[in-house]
Amino acid sequence: MAHAEFLRQEGGDDLAVEQVKSDWREMELTQAEYAMLEYAEKLTLTPSSMTQADVQKLRDTGWSDRDILDIVHVCAYFNFRVRVVDGLGLEVADWQIQRARAGAERAAKLARDKGVAMPRDPWRVR
Repeated sequence: MAHAEFLRQEGGDDLAVEQVKSDWREMELTQAEYAMLEYAEKLTLTPSSMTQADVQKLRDTGWSDRDILDIVHVCAYFNFRVRVVDGLGLEVADWQIQRARAGAERAAKLARDKGVAMPRDPWRVR
């Protein structure tokens, strides 16, 4: 949840943030964006299974070697933060939940305005 909220903080569309929190695979993404998120997910869940073929797939969708390095750094940084927070048993603060709920309300209005369904809420924030 926190990573998607970071996207909202950085100016992401509220509906897109809710879609990311639900399942990024259901979003309309470019081939490059899809490859990047697929790569980041694999790096997060099964880092020892990464191969040059994974890197090549990013190159094949237009990412430069510098872009790929940035993707790895950002992914590693967020994974590091999660492990520190989890390792210390920290909880999500009330203000973060309130902010997520406010964003979800704005997303619901956007979904109604666009005539699309609101994504599911796997984090049970709404």
